[in-house]
Amino acid sequence: MLIINTNKTLLTIAAILIVAFSFSQNLELNKLKENINKADIESSKNNIEKIEKIPLNNPQKATFNYLKANYFKLINEDNLAYENYLKSKKNYLELDSLAKVATINIEMVSLLLAINNNKIDYNLYIKEFLDYAEKTNDSKRLSEAYMQLGKSFYTSNPELSIQYFFKALHENSKQKNTIYSARIMQNIGATYASDKILKLDSALFFYDKAMKIYEKDTLNEYKSYIYINRGVVFTKKKQFEKAIESFHKADSIPVKEFKNKNKEIIYGFLANAYKENGDYKKAIEYLEKQKVYQDILGEKEQNKAIIEIDTKYKTIEKEKENKALKKINFKSKITIIIIVTLLLLSILIGLLSFKNIINKKKIIEQQKTIEVNLLENRLKENQLNEIDKMLEVQEKERQKIADELHDNLGSLLATLKINFETIQNQQITDKALYAKTNEIINETYQEVRNIAHLKNSGVIGREGLLASVKKMAEKMSIPNKIIFNVIPSGLNERIDNTIEVLLFRIIQELSTNSIKHAKATEVNIYLNQYNKKEINIMIEDNGCGFNPENINKNGGIGLKNIERKIEQLNGVFTIDSKISKGTTIIIDLPI
Repeated sequence: MLIINTNKTLLTIAAILIVAFSFSQNLELNKLKENINKADIESSKNNIEKIEKIPLNNPQKATFNYLKANYFKLINEDNLAYENYLKSKKNYLELDSLAKVATINIEMVSLLLAINNNKIDYNLYIKEFLDYAEKTNDSKRLSEAYMQLGKSFYTSNPELSIQYFFKALHENSKQKNTIYSARIMQNIGATYASDKILKLDSALFFYDKAMKIYEKDTLNEYKSYIYINRGVVFTKKKQFEKAIESFHKADSIPVKEFKNKNKEIIYGFLANAYKENGDYKKAIEYLEKQKVYQDILGEKEQNKAIIEIDTKYKTIEKEKENKALKKINFKSKITIIIIVTLLLLSILIGLLSFKNIINKKKIIEQQKTIEVNLLENRLKENQLNEIDKMLEVQEKERQKIADELHDNLGSLLATLKINFETIQNQQITDKALYAKTNEIINETYQEVRNIAHLKNSGVIGREGLLASVKKMAEKMSIPNKIIFNVIPSGLNERIDNTIEVLLFRIIQELSTNSIKHAKATEVNIYLNQYNKKEINIMIEDNGCGFNPENINKNGGIGLKNIERKIEQLNGVFTIDSKISKGTTIIIDLPI
């Protein structure tokens, strides 16, 4: 009995020691995580050296490799960051922790996108992350996925890039993460400033919106990035003094994250700005400074190391696949032979029926042409029916207003006429008659207001701005000629009816301009409400563009009149257009 009790006691003590030891290891990992989040480089380095000397279980190894990757990314050792992300991903796959794997995928995408002349294909990582986000319906992860997709198309297809960024904004609005919204808007600005789009006023507009959030939350690193972005825009505008001032502001802000990379970028841009401004002495000075940080970073060597790591990782995975293939038994081989034979038979049958398929294809194309013609005819009929219905409704409204005028205002005005004739002819000072006349005038005024209110209550009043704009876009879209896309973000509640009616009329006028004058084939209408205090509207077309200084002041409502109306409401009206580059009109209005 004594031996049994002794064994139980020893087991209990051992269990307590194991729990305590594991708790100590987790405590060290938490310290490392905290120091990395604070960008405390020296403390993080000490934590890593300490943890590397102690044994870790599998979950702790996965966490440690992930934190090391974040540390190396922080000090711009991108090759070591990538290597540790791969290790951590492998650890979490073994633990079947798909959420962690998804997080690492998006971290690796972000890392590779930030590397100059990156040769590694990151599309697989994006796809894995997006699949997981869509499967779990996680708006935070979806926002991150759309953000990285936007960044991946920045060079090859900037228009598509902007669409993904607005999708990211929409998903992030569900999380109400204002700082992440600012980061997305900063990327929208950078895309508008790209050489393929070059809408520089639009870029500055989104940079300013992001900067307001960064200043409110005192985020110095991000403020530094905005100043760099603004400097690039001013350089492209050939406003070199402004560009140099903006780059120096960026340089004056102390940053902890990616410090060396930040300095290398700033000094490169400063050297170029001074050169363009004719100050070659300063240009050489900052080129030398840039060279110092390029040597520190050693990006070429890092890129080479990353490619070697990626190749080694893929080779190991390939070897695993080859070993698995060698284990296929004779029965599996027979199955493969049968499948190949059936495949060859299928190809033979396909070749024999190829001629028949071509004939069928011709018949299908003819049927499709007939269906398209029928569809166009139906669309024309529907449009005519819509016009008839609209005219019918307008006629009823006119009749109703006429009845109101005849039944109520007619009698009131007739009475007023008699009263004034009596006063004029008899030249009397009957106070009762004056009072009665004044009462009739008030009643007449009220009737006019009631009729005016009746006239203004239409589709917009019943359904709201977003629904009305969507209906308008649907009616104005013509297949194979022009498409109107409505892209809302955060517009979840109704706003004041007067503002809704005004904005609808403006959007309607600008959309009509895109058809009549811009000769566009696609128009994107962005309706964004980031908070309850302001609404942002952006109408973007791919038309012929124009010089904003040559605005036709007499056409329709007129852009100048729209601008005046927005300014009266303390809003901002921005036109960004260039010949053959399309037009973007931005309205930022407090509500």
